[in-house]
Amino acid sequence: MYTTRLVNEVWTRDLCAGCAMCVAACSKQVLYWGAGEHPHLRKIHKSIGLSKFELDTCSVCEHYCEVACPRLEAAARMSALEQVSVRASGTLGGGEPNDVVRNLLIAARANGLIDGALLIDADRGGRTRARVVTGAGEIAESVGFQYIWTPVLDALNQAVFDLGLKNIAIVSAPCTAQAVRRLTDSDVPRLEAYRKAIRLNVALFCTGVFQPDAFLEMLSTGANLAPENIQRITAYPREGKMRALLWDGTTYEMDLTNAEAYTRAGCARCDDYLGESADIAVGSAGSSQGFSTLIVRTLTGRAVAQNAITMNMIEKVQEADKEALARASVEKDRRERAKAFDELQVLMLDALRDPRKRAQVKVQFDLLYGRPSSIKEDYRYAGCGDCSGC
Repeated sequence: MYTTRLVNEVWTRDLCAGCAMCVAACSKQVLYWGAGEHPHLRKIHKSIGLSKFELDTCSVCEHYCEVACPRLEAAARMSALEQVSVRASGTLGGGEPNDVVRNLLIAARANGLIDGALLIDADRGGRTRARVVTGAGEIAESVGFQYIWTPVLDALNQAVFDLGLKNIAIVSAPCTAQAVRRLTDSDVPRLEAYRKAIRLNVALFCTGVFQPDAFLEMLSTGANLAPENIQRITAYPREGKMRALLWDGTTYEMDLTNAEAYTRAGCARCDDYLGESADIAVGSAGSSQGFSTLIVRTLTGRAVAQNAITMNMIEKVQEADKEALARASVEKDRRERAKAFDELQVLMLDALRDPRKRAQVKVQFDLLYGRPSSIKEDYRYAGCGDCSGC
């Protein structure tokens, strides 16, 4: 059966980050991604004579999946060493976060700071995938981070064991960066191969990623955008907009609120917008149009950023707007809302056994989802007979 903690504390509560770290770290290699919001367990059977048994593969396991899961235990959060507005310069110049990250990686690869990178790419059908790149040319041609969910760490074992990379950069959303930090901070001997291989942890600012099938269907039917024509999806929370860059160079803009219904369930519980567990984080918040904010949190991150600046791959313009970043970092309302969702789930389960709590569930539901209520009285502590909304 599944490991108890992942089931009870993560999967059944829709907390899964979708990073695939548990899949990569599974020593039995029985976890895999299928349909749904979390991994699945591959069933293994053994025959003895005429009898056939399903093996309980998790009962005698060290549970490395739990060690690396970013939702079970909080990853280390680090203060910023530098917060600057930058843009990518040179032939591959540009002010988008993906442009900055691409030039950071190219400069790092050119000077031997990394020998490969694990990142998100997309094909001409609009489908995203985890991709391991080892050369500057591959980095340059990659589309980069999308706001479409991709279990990027599903390809970690390919990078570490199949390709034998020794200095890997991982580019991902903040939740995946938390998983990487959990892994690199662990002291489990059997995870040493990962700790030695991962050199750089890069996160892009993120307010949530979208389920691939439903989101692409929304773009196709609602916005009349064929997935094969979309090169990159980028969200701009500061402006409340989302832009689709098409392969012909044109851009399509839509309201971000129209896409939020397709966000993964686990994103509602995320409290890290600025990649606080990564060596380097890049995003649009805190910088003016045409520039990106680069946050350095570790000495490794500082070395990689300075290397790109020295090679004229990154142009540092000015200090980022620290007040804007502080507001984004705190995101008090968002964090309290995520906590409230968890409390609502527990309350709904309690209400199944205690009818007196059903009125309290209704009030909390209305508060979270913003539904107008015609009930003027406070029913939080009312009995079942007083509630008009059961």
